[in-house]
Parts: sequence; C-alpha cells; structure tokens
Amino acid sequence: MKRPIICRYICILLLISLAPFSLQAKKPKQKVEKAPLFGGVAVSADLVGFAMKAVGAKYANMEVGARINIRDKYFPVGELGIGDCHRDGAETNNTFSATAPYMRFGMDYNFNKKHNGNRLFGIFRYGISRFKYDIGNPSFTDPVYGTTRPIELKGQKATGQWIEIGAGAETKLWRFIRLGWSLRYKFRISQKHPDGGEPYFIPGFGKNDSNGWGGTVNLIFDLGQGSFKSSKSKGETKTNK
Repeated sequence: MKRPIICRYICILLLISLAPFSLQAKKPKQKVEKAPLFGGVAVSADLVGFAMKAVGAKYANMEVGARINIRDKYFPVGELGIGDCHRDGAETNNTFSATAPYMRFGMDYNFNKKHNGNRLFGIFRYGISRFKYDIGNPSFTDPVYGTTRPIELKGQKATGQWIEIGAGAETKLWRFIRLGWSLRYKFRISQKHPDGGEPYFIPGFGKNDSNGWGGTVNLIFDLGQGSFKSSKSKGETKTNK
C-alpha cells in the first residue's frame, strides 16, 4: 500500500516542478517590431559651420553628409566639407590662410530599440584633409641677426588625420525632415607639414593646438521614412486579416 502512495507523491511533485515551463510555453509571445534591412538614405547639412562663416568667425568647417540606414540601428556615414580659416595674429603679427576640403567616414549606432522616429547615437569618425596654406609676417625679426624683414610662405602642403568619438541624438520635425545634434571629442593621430611652419588650422579638425571637443547641428532629409512606414503598414494589414 505504501508504494502506490509514494508514486502518487512523486507524480504530484513532478507536475508541480513542470508547471512553470508549461505556463511559459502557453504564454503568448509579444511581437517584436523589426525595421527593414535597408531603411533608405539620408542627406544632411551642418548648420553650425555655415552660421560661423556667416558671422565672420576666424575659422569654420562647412559640411554636408550622406548615410545609409541598416535595420534602423547601423548607419554608415560619409561627410564632405570645406574648412576655411583666415587669421591675423594680434600679438605675433603672424598671418595664416587656408581654404581646403576634408572628408570623414564612420558609423553611427542607434541605441533606441523603439522605432518611434527618435534616435540616440554613438558616433565614430575617421577624418582626413590634404590641404595647402599660406603663412606670413609683415615684420619678422630674425632671432640670430636681429634684422627685421617681411616673410611670406605660400602654398605650404600639409596632411592631417584624426579620430572623432562622441554621441548624438535626432528627432523628426515633419515627415522626412529631421533635426539632429552631436558632441564629439577629436583625437589628432598624425600630421605632416614642411619645416617652414606648423599650420594653425586643419580643415575639418579645427584649431591645430591640441585635441578637443567639437559639435554639429544637422538639418537632415531622411529619404527612408516612407519605406519604413509602408513596410510597417503592410505588416499591420496582414495581422488584421
């Protein structure tokens, strides 16, 4: 008589231990919204650089960019711009002038898992500029002989390379028009210049004294929003049927 009772207790314990698994199996799975593999392309312009040029700043980086949307998470980016600098040193009387293009390539990673139009980015860029610059001084004093004479060095060739790491965010303003901003820390990784003088400014990097912070405010035209909405609406139509 004892053996059947023991068997019953064992069966009851097994059923109790397996109950959570059975409930979990019966629990309906929540549908995870997936963005399309290719979410389109977007083009942008940095408003900060154009504003600095408009107000007559000593230097400005004016740039446009293009990116590809992959799963609304990975965004390969290319940026092309023109750096412009004209400076007269008040203390040293040194002059510097450069207007040259630069390029940046990299990736934005979207940390926002919800596809609600808002994005929070981690940013990585590699930048390079090969440029020419002019330096001079109308009253240069020779440190050895003490004589004073003007000097002017034109067409000095230089190359600068740097890395940018930062964060950014963007939101939708109206339909395919978006507004974004970014804050980046710039690491200069190499530069080549003649012995005549180090450039005061590297196009795309900025003032060439040390590593430092930079930022952008971008007006973005996102050509992929329509395709994302259409794919989402098709999925909803199927589920309704």
